[in-house]
Amino acid sequence: MIILGIILFLLYTHPLPPRHVVLVGGQQGSTFDTIGQRFIPYFKAEGIELELRYTAGSAENLKQVSDINDVNAALLVGGLAHKGDYPRLASLGSIEFTPLWVFYRGDEYRGKEGFTYFSNKRTAIGKEGSGTHIILKKILELRGLFLDDRKNFLNIPHHEAMEKLLKGDIDAMCILDGIDSPTVKELLNHKEIHIYSFIYAPAYEKKLPFLETVVIPKGSLDLKTLHPDKDIQMLASTVTLLVEKDLHPAIQQLFLMATEKISREQDQFFARPDFFPAYMDHTIELSPVARRFYDSGPPPMKGLLPHWLTSYLDRIWFLILGGIAIIYPLFKLFPSYRRVHSVMLISDGFEQIKEIEKKAVQSRTVDELKSLLDELNEMDAETCDNWISTDEIHKLYAMKSALNLIRQKIALQINNLEH
Repeated sequence: MIILGIILFLLYTHPLPPRHVVLVGGQQGSTFDTIGQRFIPYFKAEGIELELRYTAGSAENLKQVSDINDVNAALLVGGLAHKGDYPRLASLGSIEFTPLWVFYRGDEYRGKEGFTYFSNKRTAIGKEGSGTHIILKKILELRGLFLDDRKNFLNIPHHEAMEKLLKGDIDAMCILDGIDSPTVKELLNHKEIHIYSFIYAPAYEKKLPFLETVVIPKGSLDLKTLHPDKDIQMLASTVTLLVEKDLHPAIQQLFLMATEKISREQDQFFARPDFFPAYMDHTIELSPVARRFYDSGPPPMKGLLPHWLTSYLDRIWFLILGGIAIIYPLFKLFPSYRRVHSVMLISDGFEQIKEIEKKAVQSRTVDELKSLLDELNEMDAETCDNWISTDEIHKLYAMKSALNLIRQKIALQINNLEH
């Protein structure tokens, strides 16, 4: 029963995580790609292969992780999902800010009606289904502008848009990406490329709660040249990590620990130190594993044991203590039960011997006495098969002595009747 209980417990708690995990990122060269690549060595150190797959953007990521297939986790832009639409998914929180950059050529625009200004320019707005395209569409619709109505808005990948912008083939490009993105870094290094400042960023933030207002402080990009020469306000979403709700807790915990370490290692330009990971996009429910991580931090035995074992003990310690609290008293009670059982057997034996003696006194025929004798012999054989507590051995032999005494008396009665 103990072995069976252990097997059932292990089947219920799933101690061993899968050895292969699939994560979908975004377009190659994006922040999603960079973050995904940083996860790989953390998983490899624990003997787990993390496969990173590229997609057209966040919409495809969300579809792949929500469908029943081999995808286990996805990186996507916060605010993309709608509350309650994806019951199979859970959030592990956000990893970093992803501002909406509007890079443009020509004279620097210092007016307030930026969207009106860029609405007639040749502007790249990302591939359809990308985070850039989806978030920009929501922002523009608040101003009464619709992407489908403008042929000057180009649905092209970010790397292609960057090349066209640098060559002068287009006037502007929008990209929702982190400051560490290779594409963003490349554009920040060109002096003829400017960054649009969202004057009304706080107002958009009120209308779209999943957005935050972030600022590039004056001179923060290059203090030698004091670039930029003024504060630049931008709207920003976040990189959110979603997983299957039933993804093994050890894998979820490994994602969270890796995220925390990555956040500490990289320069968080738009967030204070140790701000990420954080639960910022509430459209997908936070995973219980992530909630515990945010409340209590990594497992206490982190680094002392293999990660899967540390995670497993962290999950089941309460069940183990509860099991001990129930099983130990039963274990202590078991020997007492066996002793009581022995006492009852011997007591019943004495009662049976007494009853046979009474019948023997009343018997008048040899057959009746022989039947009682057979009953005594059967009873004597049974005492050899039953387990008796060591404390009750002396009573057992007292009972056997009484049995032998009555057996002798019956044998004598039979002898007297036969002769």
